Amino acid sequence: MKLKSKWTQQEVNYLQENVGIMKLSSIAKKLERSEQAVLSKMKRLGISNTKAQTGYLTTYELAALLKIDPSTIRGWIANHGLQYKKRATRTKRKCYFISPEDFWKWVELNREKIDFSKIEHQSIVPEPDWVEKERANAKPSVYKVWSVKEERKLMLLFSQGCTIKEVAGQLNRSIVSVQRKFQRLESC
Repeated sequence: MKLKSKWTQQEVNYLQENVGIMKLSSIAKKLERSEQAVLSKMKRLGISNTKAQTGYLTTYELAALLKIDPSTIRGWIANHGLQYKKRATRTKRKCYFISPEDFWKWVELNREKIDFSKIEHQSIVPEPDWVEKERANAKPSVYKVWSVKEERKLMLLFSQGCTIKEVAGQLNRSIVSVQRKFQRLESC
């Protein structure tokens, strides 16, 4: 690859249009520049972050905004039809990106899966008007995180022959919560 010095406006436009769509190595090859030169230019242009360039959210970003685990988002993608785009990031790996518009369309059809009380106002823009009403009517979740000590006690109680109802009573948990936690621990 020959050494190029000054970037043309056409090259800058190509870079801006393809960050997050093409792999960095492909962009570099097309522009006949080294990957390091492309990275440096991205940094100077302030587009080192692919999600800022595309406007899409990663599964991790969306999970943080919804205050849930990223695996829940991946489950929605795999099992419940949440639309996504798989795109190359600056590295060679591909990530799932979700457009805010597609997310809200999906939520409108799957409201029961969302705890609206955890979503801060306008944190995922553009936020549809109906979301504020859902947020106002939402009852905050009372989920209590399981401690390692509680998980051990649950397994011990079951090994001693206690029923789900007895275990739930001793741990001050719902029967459904105990059942789900036990199933998760058993599958590990």
